[in-house]
Amino acid sequence: MREKILIVDDELKMRRILRRILEEEGFEVECAEDGEACLSTADRFEPDLILLDLKMPKKDGLETLEQLQSRGYPGKIIILTAYGTIPSAVQAVHKGAYDFLTKTSDTDQILLSIRRALEASRLERELAEAKFRLEHQPYLEGIITKNTQMEKLLDLVLKIAKTDVSVLISGQSGTGKELFAKSIHRQSHRNNKPFVALNCGAIPNNLIESELFGYMKGAFTGAVRSKKGLVTQADGGTLFLDEIGELNPDAQVKLLRFAQSGEFIPVGDLISRTVDVRIVAATNINLEDAVASGAFRSDLFYRLSVVSMVIPPLKERTEDIPLLIDHFVTRFGSRLGKEDFKFSPEVLEPMSSYSWPGNVRELENAVHGALVVAEQSPIGPEFLPKKIRDHTIVGVESDSQLKLTKKLNRNKERLEREVIIETLEQTGNHITKTAEALGISRTTLFRRMKKYKIKRRHGNSVNP
Repeated sequence: MREKILIVDDELKMRRILRRILEEEGFEVECAEDGEACLSTADRFEPDLILLDLKMPKKDGLETLEQLQSRGYPGKIIILTAYGTIPSAVQAVHKGAYDFLTKTSDTDQILLSIRRALEASRLERELAEAKFRLEHQPYLEGIITKNTQMEKLLDLVLKIAKTDVSVLISGQSGTGKELFAKSIHRQSHRNNKPFVALNCGAIPNNLIESELFGYMKGAFTGAVRSKKGLVTQADGGTLFLDEIGELNPDAQVKLLRFAQSGEFIPVGDLISRTVDVRIVAATNINLEDAVASGAFRSDLFYRLSVVSMVIPPLKERTEDIPLLIDHFVTRFGSRLGKEDFKFSPEVLEPMSSYSWPGNVRELENAVHGALVVAEQSPIGPEFLPKKIRDHTIVGVESDSQLKLTKKLNRNKERLEREVIIETLEQTGNHITKTAEALGISRTTLFRRMKKYKIKRRHGNSVNP
């Protein structure tokens, strides 16, 4: 995709000359005859650079520059000026324009200034993206993945974390729902306040209300002193309600009132209290089915699911299994004095074909257990749990299947790498446009480029 330039000049002849020069150089060009037209065209055309005439009727270049900046225009602006208005052009540079050119500048000068400005924009974007990744990666470090669906969920975490909307995270047990909840909290403005978790399925129904909202001394037999509830402990922070589908109807009514207003009444009290809490809920059942059957209130469901996330099971992201194995080996190996231990390649086949009903938690336990009992490295399949070993047919057929799987994965990765390189070349190494063309986020594109060791150079070439 070609880089886009907007020419703003009240002289038709000047617009035509500049347009011809730039189009011959491969740029996509549009023109505007005054400041008002510049603003409307910039909103629609989204240019990478604007050539802006200083002296125009209605709205001059300085005023247009200021309005572009107030609207958050991200590209560079080069001022076009007649010889006699150079002081005003210098003033425009002080106000944020990248450069200025006199209208008598030759073609080489014009193109050199434009290319420098576009390159400066690219460098600024890359620096901002690198800073963004460095700032945000620590909050997501517990989630190990290269799965496309998971990476989209990580991007969603970063988008919603800065808001206060309620989030409903669905997924099978062991998929990492609490890790996502903690990532949302740590990336939010509440990260210096408590993250308080409650497993609704682990608390008897008759105790849920007192756990959530607390109770007063004498409220029931055994209440020898007052106790603050979890909503009070989480004040200013995040309340994570795991297995929300296990809440009984009475508790659902009280939670709905709290979710709507932040108000609650401790058990045995008559005075309403208010706290500021963000709710992130999780479930391993289909809450929409529970709503349809009448087991879960529809109004509470809609209150909790302003944003919904569905975590895929491990069997649907088998490409993550080698990464997760390495992660758990590093974590548990250091604790067991087995930092240098590795798993043999033969364990990948049974681990990749096993259905993992317990998901990542089950894989974690399998790796931990194998490390505990193994006495030397590499660790072979015999140290895996029997149900994982017996899941696949061993011998020649298993070896052949493993070779085929590896070959398919190599071909898939080679094809993906070629597609990224080709798209980068087509867009002139433009990260945002490449990501849009591939249907992925900029963050995911950077991950893929790092994985396949794709580097960008000046110009249109991409080298490994």
